Amino acid sequence: MTPQWPGVDPEWSRTVAVGSTSGVDPHGTVRRWHLLDNGDQLARRGLAPAGTLLCVHGNPTWSYLWRTLLAAGSDPAHPWRVVAVDQLDMGYSERTGTFRRLADRITDLGDLTDALELAGPVVTVGHDWGGAVSLGWALVHPELLAGVVLTNTAVHQPSGSGVPRRCGSRCTPRCTGGARPPRTPSCA
Repeated sequence: MTPQWPGVDPEWSRTVAVGSTSGVDPHGTVRRWHLLDNGDQLARRGLAPAGTLLCVHGNPTWSYLWRTLLAAGSDPAHPWRVVAVDQLDMGYSERTGTFRRLADRITDLGDLTDALELAGPVVTVGHDWGGAVSLGWALVHPELLAGVVLTNTAVHQPSGSGVPRRCGSRCTPRCTGGARPPRTPSCA
């Protein structure tokens, strides 16, 4: 029986068995993922999505975090497929009992998107350390990537490097407290 969560259409909730290629798992390991995915619902309704939002939660959240994106993506006027994952060892996905490093989690997410036969354009949406996982996935799948959204996450910048031009150009004086972001010598 599918659990009932406020704001979540039960049709979106499902589990998927995914073969693991992560170095932390023995060869032949199959992992059980839970996700919220409106793709089948859009297809049943005859709606062609503009693309896919691949939503990766951080800690201490799970796929439920993305319920409003799933609802918005199900709007017939602007359909988007939304795939909101429960990372392994969290939410309703399998408890592996294995310590998974960032590289393992990036591989895990790639295994899942391969099993889902995810096609582009894909916009990754990452929260907290799910942002680092989604950025890693984006680097491995540039042919599918259309954009990146990060919320409440951090990305390491070398000390004194300033804000990269592509990021700085998106900052306005209002969001930087009136200051213009510093430019790196290579982006000036």
